This record gives sequence, structure tokens and C-alpha cells, in this order.
Amino acid sequence: MSFLSIQRHLQQYARKKLKVRITDNRSTMLSVKWEADCTKVSLHRMFLTAPQSVMEELACYLRRESKIISPSVKAFIADNLKKYDYSHLLDRRKLHTQGSVYNLQKIYDDINREYFGGKLNLSITWFGSVRQRSRRRITFGLYHDTLQLIKIHRMMDSPAFPAYLVEFVVYHEMVHHVCPAYVDSKGLHRVHSKEFKEREKLFRYYDLAQHWIREHQGYLFD
Repeated sequence: MSFLSIQRHLQQYARKKLKVRITDNRSTMLSVKWEADCTKVSLHRMFLTAPQSVMEELACYLRRESKIISPSVKAFIADNLKKYDYSHLLDRRKLHTQGSVYNLQKIYDDINREYFGGKLNLSITWFGSVRQRSRRRITFGLYHDTLQLIKIHRMMDSPAFPAYLVEFVVYHEMVHHVCPAYVDSKGLHRVHSKEFKEREKLFRYYDLAQHWIREHQGYLFD
């Protein structure tokens, strides 16, 4: 579907004046700004291939017949987002893998060979500072799917965190690539599928890592 077609069809379904913009945004797939004279809609280019049913559901949201985005639209976004690879936009000069204690690239390479047959082609880096300012919520690792980038919190680059725990966090984020998040039938975003949890437990130090986290919750969160 061309831009003009999507503008025409969506406006027809929504039965109101729209100003549609197609983007290649890596983080926001859909945004709407309701104004008195015109509703402004920004859509990721994936919507150029959206089926009629998805566009009709989106139109209901634009008419404000529904206060939330329908499960079918959310599922369409989640399914199609997996097809987009923006890893070529990474500035690899800003990726840092050698820490004071741990080398993330070596950890990643070893895990890739042992558990994934060396088939994954992801990037990895440290993020954050050694000292965590707030411990109300700690994120050990992140996986940015469109960038195919793993980020490990720099606070883990310390002898206080055993090697098997750092390795587990790296493995956990690698599993996110193999078992991506999805939207269930109720429209809820599920990060850890049943397959994900099964794959996660294949890590040889899974039980040990879980035990360490439970034993150190008092230290990690205050």
C-alpha cells in the first residue's frame, strides 16, 4: 500500500480528517495527536503492509471508540517489528566491552559458541555507571531488538558479582533475541514466553545465579 493509499483508506475508515505521516522511527511505531481540526497520526512504515482488519481496528482507536489500542494492532506491531534490523545504525566506536574485571565480548563469544552454535551476530556493551544511584529498581541487562544490541550494567563489572552471574545475565539477554517478546490474545505485552523460560534454564549455572540473586536482594535493593 502506498502512502496516499494508507492516508485515503485510514481516513475513510476513521470517518474524520487525518494528517498521516509515515516514519522509520526505531522506538515509536504509532503515535496519535488529537486536535480540534485534524487528528495527526504517525505510523511506522510497517503499516504500509497492514491488512484491512488492522487498519479498521486502528480507525476505531482514532475515532476514540476505544480508549486503548486493540490487541490485533499491538500484535501486528510486535510481529512486524521482528523483521526490522537497524543494527547498521550503531556507532560501534561507542561500544565498550572491556571492563575493569570482565570482558563482555569474551563472555558473549564463549556463550555464543556453547549455547547457540556461534550463530548469533549481536553487539554488546556496558552501560550506566559503576555506582548505582538508586537501588529501588536495578536492571542488570537490556536487549534492544531493533539494534540487536545487548547492554550490561556497569555496576556488574566488579568482583562483588561472580563470573557465573555476569555470564547468566549475558545469556539471558541473548535468549531474548532467540525468543522475542510477543503480544498475547488479550493484548498484553509478554516479555518472557514459555519457550524463553525453558531456554533460560538450560544455562549451566541457572540455579546458582538465581540463588545468588535471592541471597543478595537485601544488598541490591535498599
